[in-house]
Amino acid sequence: MDEENTEVEIEIKAPFLTRALDFETGFKHILAPAFLGVVLGGIWEAFVMPHVGAINLPNPVHGAFFISILLSPLLYRLLLDDEPSRWKEYTLGLSILGLLFSMIWLSGWGGIFCGGYGALLVWVWISTDWGRHHLPPFRYGLWHAFGIDLGTFAGSVLVYTQF
Repeated sequence: MDEENTEVEIEIKAPFLTRALDFETGFKHILAPAFLGVVLGGIWEAFVMPHVGAINLPNPVHGAFFISILLSPLLYRLLLDDEPSRWKEYTLGLSILGLLFSMIWLSGWGGIFCGGYGALLVWVWISTDWGRHHLPPFRYGLWHAFGIDLGTFAGSVLVYTQF
């Protein structure tokens, strides 16, 4: 008796596993904006805050958003690489939430709650939900603004405690 060797390919569909191991989305839309915020917040805290005086303005969050908005065409190119003409939408999303976070941090009493804890909760929700979809540049700008805000807060606190 001759036995034939037949190869059978089985396609495994594991959408949860595919989403859970999506390193590109995690790096581009979660880690990179947060790391940028850590770097900008740390630099601002170390080099600018000692010279601003008693009013403590502009604080690291303001500085990080100002620099991020200036660098937004480059961020758009590096993190999204979508149609080049749509970078203005990305900048608008980054700017609107940057302005909101700047006002929250100026409020004083609610800054740590709304700009820190509340933003963290929303950022975690966005990161778990929006990563599954291809979004317009405006929404990516909003998503990245959350990461920059939280990263800036963490970076500035880290530098403040070390100096």
